Amino acid sequence: MVIMTKQHLSRIMSACSLPLLEEIAHKIEQEQRLQVEREPQTSLIMTKAKDSVSSQPFYLGEVLVTECTVSLNGQLGVGIVIGKKPVRAYCMAVIDAAHNAGLPVLDHWNAQFHEEEKRIQEKYALEDARNAQSQVHFNTMEEYNDKR
Repeated sequence: MVIMTKQHLSRIMSACSLPLLEEIAHKIEQEQRLQVEREPQTSLIMTKAKDSVSSQPFYLGEVLVTECTVSLNGQLGVGIVIGKKPVRAYCMAVIDAAHNAGLPVLDHWNAQFHEEEKRIQEKYALEDARNAQSQVHFNTMEEYNDKR
């Protein structure tokens, strides 16, 4: 099984089912001594984007996030998620700390994370297909106006 990078794991955790995250975090809490360094709390962060024409970065605006920090065996874990989701941010922080500490407990859930990733990708593909149906085709509009 391929070892997941932190970025890959974070993307999955931010969109996967909450009961799965809670189950994993609970298992880690039972086996390890955790310390909450920063309780889940909301804050605003600036979202950076890139101009599609000039490729220059700019700040799109502020986004509400929930963030949490825990420590486990001297390793910090951080959970940040868009929206007001304190339980998800806490679970993400616990799992991140376990990942940073290299705990083998996460190996047990690798298959579930990959299944969740497939489910998330299918959900996004379905959303993309729905959005594509409502897209405006400007070249078609131009042809329509030229025929007048």
